[in-house]
Amino acid sequence: MKAAAGGAVAGALGVPFGAARDAGDGVLAVGSGPGEWLLLGPAGAGPALVERWRAEPDDGLVTVLDATAGRTVLRIDGPASTAALAKVCGVDLAAADGSAVRTSVARVPALVVRDGDGFLVVGERSYGEYLAGALLDAGAEFGLVRERST
Repeated sequence: MKAAAGGAVAGALGVPFGAARDAGDGVLAVGSGPGEWLLLGPAGAGPALVERWRAEPDDGLVTVLDATAGRTVLRIDGPASTAALAKVCGVDLAAADGSAVRTSVARVPALVVRDGDGFLVVGERSYGEYLAGALLDAGAEFGLVRERST
């Protein structure tokens, strides 16, 4: 979603650039860029999120689209998640819960969100298998294993 950084939609989201917060109903709102947000929700939530935010009153230009088919979201968590991710990502990962940074993970552009004990790694869908493999390789020495969600 894109909107004016100081507009009504930005105020309703309440998430600044570089941060993430629980937006309720299993949705994580991420300030992914200046005037840009990514809403991560449960499977099938895309159409309802688009409808809800397109209806939000704002006096500026607001662009809302469902990018479900274009993104992959990987979760890496546990006590060794920081060390494993650090092997393939060159930014300081010791940031507080709820931080979000655009960076490179295994040389692929990605958004990394600190989420509790671990991280969400959001990348282009076409890189999904590659990113998963790179994270598994990086975490092998820590016992990282692949779990699939439905």
